[in-house]
Amino acid sequence: MPKVSVTIITKNEATDIAAALESAGWADEIVVVDSGSSDGTPEIARRYTSRVVQREWPGYIAQKNYAASIASHDWILSVDADERVTPELAREIRDTIASRA
Repeated sequence: MPKVSVTIITKNEATDIAAALESAGWADEIVVVDSGSSDGTPEIARRYTSRVVQREWPGYIAQKNYAASIASHDWILSVDADERVTPELAREIRDTIASRA
């Protein structure tokens, strides 16, 4: 079955990032691109993934595209730090991918 990457871009998201990353734990890979947080966001993210990259803020679209460009897998779900992937959504994504494999 094809693998899934979840990407999250951040800056000072310490209050939200852990819950977002926990909700993405079903993914094969999680990539976080941080724009110079000063509140511990990268340290929190590293508890969930080793793929934490620091990059200056080039703009919303450019940062989202960069995160996608460094993801390892063809299937990519982009999530904001204040969003959560419900178990139902994760299951639907997996089922959809499996049906196309």
